[in-house]
Amino acid sequence: MEKLKGINQGTWEYLSKFEPATWVKAYFSHGPKVDNLTNNMCEVLNSKIVNYRSKPILTMCEEIKCYLMRRMVKHKELLNWTGDDARKRFKVTRKATKVDVDLIRQTYSCNKWQLTGMPCIHAIAAIRKRHDHPEDYVHPWLCMESIHKTYAHCIQPVPSEEFWTRTEYSRPDPPIIKRPIGRPKVHNRQKDPAEPMMQQGDKLKRSFKVTCSKCGSLGYNYKTCKGAPSDPN
Repeated sequence: MEKLKGINQGTWEYLSKFEPATWVKAYFSHGPKVDNLTNNMCEVLNSKIVNYRSKPILTMCEEIKCYLMRRMVKHKELLNWTGDDARKRFKVTRKATKVDVDLIRQTYSCNKWQLTGMPCIHAIAAIRKRHDHPEDYVHPWLCMESIHKTYAHCIQPVPSEEFWTRTEYSRPDPPIIKRPIGRPKVHNRQKDPAEPMMQQGDKLKRSFKVTCSKCGSLGYNYKTCKGAPSDPN
């Protein structure tokens, strides 16, 4: 950060407004076993179900359920492959970089092993030095046993509506839709507090100007015009 401050004061001020745990890898949590903070998985799922979301609630739930069933079956078909004592801590040198690798605690001074749960290139060098197998040092959450447990259950099929058990309760009525008065509100997304600071320069000015059809002047229309008409006829 001090080096960045000497290069660009504005960038340093902008990044100083955020907690280091939100953008600095050295401060990331070791819990998720992933070294990025993106929502790509949510976006992928959302893109898969975008066609289902526009349908009625029961149809939407049914089609999402069927999609998950197909996805689980596909992954199950792919699950046919298997993935301290002395000399457990090493100093590994690669070019000009020297790091501390602890095979007992499964830690590594660059923090990558702790974040991803998978041995990095330096850890694998130490593991090979001991003639061990790298897969024995992978976090249990990333092993095939955990993946098998993830897809161990199955989603039970649900028959269509004509096979449902009838009850003595009356069927629910759809809600009454009332059109509100006035123009519908536009629900824009909630902007991040830092977004206004990221905008460069002034706001875009309107490229359209109102012209009065009565006198021909700019800035107002004929309803608020107090001047004489440009054309007497």
